Amino acid sequence: MKKRIVIMLIMVLLLNLSLFSTASATSKGEKLSHGNPKSVGMDATTLEEIDDVVQEAIIADITPGAVVLVAKSGKVVKESAYGDAQKYDMGMLLENPRKMKRKTMFDLASLTKVMGTTQGIMKLVSDGELSVNDRVANYIPNFASNGKDDITIADLLTHTSGLTPWQPTYFHAKNSKEVLNYINALPLEYETGTDRRYSDFSFMMLGFIIEEISGERLNDYLQENVYEPLKMKDTMFTPSDHLDRKIAATSWGNPFEYKMVDDPNFGYNVPERAEDFERWRNHTLIGEVNDGNSFYANGGIAGHAGLFSTARDLAVLGQVMLNGGSYGKVNLYDNQVIDSFTQPQRYGQGYGWELDKSWYMGDMHSEKAFGHTGFTGTQVIFDPVYDLQIIVLTNKQNNGPLETGSYPSTGGLSKQIANIVYDSIQ
Repeated sequence: MKKRIVIMLIMVLLLNLSLFSTASATSKGEKLSHGNPKSVGMDATTLEEIDDVVQEAIIADITPGAVVLVAKSGKVVKESAYGDAQKYDMGMLLENPRKMKRKTMFDLASLTKVMGTTQGIMKLVSDGELSVNDRVANYIPNFASNGKDDITIADLLTHTSGLTPWQPTYFHAKNSKEVLNYINALPLEYETGTDRRYSDFSFMMLGFIIEEISGERLNDYLQENVYEPLKMKDTMFTPSDHLDRKIAATSWGNPFEYKMVDDPNFGYNVPERAEDFERWRNHTLIGEVNDGNSFYANGGIAGHAGLFSTARDLAVLGQVMLNGGSYGKVNLYDNQVIDSFTQPQRYGQGYGWELDKSWYMGDMHSEKAFGHTGFTGTQVIFDPVYDLQIIVLTNKQNNGPLETGSYPSTGGLSKQIANIVYDSIQ
């Protein structure tokens, strides 16, 4: 009798463990769905304040339009489009501006670094094909020249490699192979690990490493291993022309980058002369990546810039991060890899991911929040403590540059939105 009772207790225990395991797996792989703010402990009236904040930014010419998405505990509680996807064409106000829609695609600029390249590196690490401690020269031997032989993947991911932040590669290279040769020949700008200088070149190299290991172009690898499994159909490099009506317009040619080369007082002092480059664009950019090193020299496919996407697609990838690497039945990453990439590594930053950036994450994010921004006016914030994501996408460049040659920052707008979101959590 006692033996039978013991057996029954063991069976009950095993059944409970099984149910717990199943529930845990379901929770970890939670898929996005629309939900009422109240169902996830948020106040709907407070969230509505976002509408006024965005409209004020549009009136103040910070941006002609925006899409804002807020999701908590797998529920999209706000997904709103504001203003215009295209308001100007080379400075001329359109008679009938094209309205922003929730499914509008954006040039993500440097969000490519975290929603593209970093995802690829995390996948390779999860699959055991790469370690962040590996030397770059293990994969690309020619990179070792001029004192770069000991630079690691981690150095690139944390912007501490010693590579220059920016140079106009398109004066010297017409394709990705020539860009790689150009970077391989570069000397260090500072000793590796002694400073953190945000560098597009570090992420160009990470893109080349993904290509070397996978034997595929960066866009193909990410499409097959990340975006396609997650059914992210609106996420891609080099979108075809037939999608132009779906894509937010950005800059009027490349006035900012022209000034980067032409004006030594603009923050970059390079030997190249702007007038010597014959391929400056003189049309409004729609579906063409704004970044010159991506567009002119890498055909729009590069590790630092070039990705286009929608707020909803980015939220799917954000949920993967919050779920610990899975989404529904799709398992992309080992949870330990995500933890490692989103924890402080060097200079208070993660691998690829930015941490504790109140200027766009707001004042109330948890210490575990991570995110990134893009030059075109794009921001993503993911907070695992609150199981929360805030995505703010704008097309600020379509308003044209300021008199200084720069564009208004949308960091303040993102910060206001984030503060409202955290305020709404009850």
